Amino acid sequence: MIMSCTARLATLFAVVFGLASSHSLHTFPDLLRYDRATTKLDGSVSISATPALLVTSGDWITVSWENAGVPSTSDWVGVFTPPVDGSIDLRHHAPVKYQYANYSGSYMNTGVGSLRFQMINMRGDMIVGFFTGGSQNPVLLAVSDIIQFQNYNEPLQGHLVLGDDPTEVILIWVTQEANAPQVLWGTQSNAYTSSKMASSSTYKAGDMCGSPATDFGFLDPGMLHQVTMDNLVPGERYFYVFGDPTFGLSQEFSFTASPITSPDSTVRIVVYGDMGNGQVDDSLQIMTAQQPALNTTNLIYSQIDQTDLVLHIGDISYARGYASVWEEFFHQVQPIAARAPYMVCIGNHERDFPNSGSYYNGTDSNGECGVPYEKRFPMPTPAQDQPWFGFDFGSVHFVLMSTEHRFDSGSAQLQYLDDHLSTVDRSKTPWLIFAGHRPMYIDSTNWALPDGDQPVALLLRAYVEPLLKKYQVDVAFWGHHHSYQRSCPVFGYQCMKGATTHIVVGMGGQGLSQNIDLHSTNTQDVGALMNSHKSSPFVYFEASVKVEVDDAVADTFEPYPVQAETPLVSPG
Repeated sequence: MIMSCTARLATLFAVVFGLASSHSLHTFPDLLRYDRATTKLDGSVSISATPALLVTSGDWITVSWENAGVPSTSDWVGVFTPPVDGSIDLRHHAPVKYQYANYSGSYMNTGVGSLRFQMINMRGDMIVGFFTGGSQNPVLLAVSDIIQFQNYNEPLQGHLVLGDDPTEVILIWVTQEANAPQVLWGTQSNAYTSSKMASSSTYKAGDMCGSPATDFGFLDPGMLHQVTMDNLVPGERYFYVFGDPTFGLSQEFSFTASPITSPDSTVRIVVYGDMGNGQVDDSLQIMTAQQPALNTTNLIYSQIDQTDLVLHIGDISYARGYASVWEEFFHQVQPIAARAPYMVCIGNHERDFPNSGSYYNGTDSNGECGVPYEKRFPMPTPAQDQPWFGFDFGSVHFVLMSTEHRFDSGSAQLQYLDDHLSTVDRSKTPWLIFAGHRPMYIDSTNWALPDGDQPVALLLRAYVEPLLKKYQVDVAFWGHHHSYQRSCPVFGYQCMKGATTHIVVGMGGQGLSQNIDLHSTNTQDVGALMNSHKSSPFVYFEASVKVEVDDAVADTFEPYPVQAETPLVSPG
């Protein structure tokens, strides 16, 4: 059920929340106790992983074991990288993924079992271990032989982002080493007329600010390569490959260059927040896997040829200090992000940590403090750890803020937002869209201080909302609350003509929020918001928005710019 917007505050939002997935959602009963881990290798326990040599990232292995003693529901199998002296040191390395042995149907009756795991190339050897004792008292009983990938310099994690110039697009990818990283591109498939060398960088555990990101959650990120494809013709399709002639090139991808900055341009965007990554093998991660995220990425991929831009509004991978999750996330989104620019804003699970400069002192990033986020997503920001920015895209100007840094009076961010919004040329980009992670308007019962949904919303309305009114922002997108919510045009908590419409899109894949003060629930779904913006030559404006869930439309409406006196069609 979608509620219509009226002037009554009780019906400020249309809301969709819940959970639907073709995969089961796994949650962990508790975290692994690394400090209690012991090794008691038992020669009678046999475990194997085949094949031992994998050709490409995403290949699968079969893990088989037997003679593990008396079967227990606390027995588990874990995948680790890198091996330590041919074995596993759980005290210093978190598993990449794991699964309880009883997930193998016959194990509890026979003591024999097998599981299949999808393996992501993380630029190092891997090994599988069999453990008993569950997560509270893990005991390593057996290890497999080493598992290797054929090429640790396989070019992976390709993704596109936008910079300041609409005739350019930035490509980022990763390999183990940096020799001669480059991109080749052209307007015909397999006929590349341009090439350019990439710059390379990395980050270390010491660049972050706390555990587990700096210790047992850390994994060498490899070399991150960045290159700008330039002199692009607006709206032209380009084909490209990336990598190194010595180590090998990627498969061919294609993208459409940014549309011309003009009120006549049509823009098709996908917007969501709080996605994370799911496991196609139904394995577990040390941080909870977001299996419905697979539904979201599959839905977007099915429409990627009709998608110009993706906006991910915070809480990106949910790595939270466990670097292997970033690897899994980029494997999941590469089919999308290598074909359309993937723009992001920072969320609490990327940035927040005590005494690190974040606005809130929670431990939500588990010590990452924005470092992997900024290194992997070079947004056009004014400076390091100032993750706020704006950019033109066709008929739309986007402005993204950080709700995880100061935005109150006197802050660098608030001054930037005011200055930047004042420069937007509405004759070229008649649509003005704003976005941040934590929502300014939200139907939530969370009033916990200092960073509950409602206390933060009050701060945003006090300091940032006046700018939305002053510069006539049309639509504001938010995440954080794991639901879909849509407001009426609102200012000062009052529905009114000529105000900003707020849309919460935190339903990308994470477990959905239930702290909503509603008398009835709505459809139980997860999905993404598809948005199309266009302007006519007469400076009237059109847009259509739909929320898709498992190929079904859950909400549609026709927004109209604040600058227009009347809508062309009535909001639905």
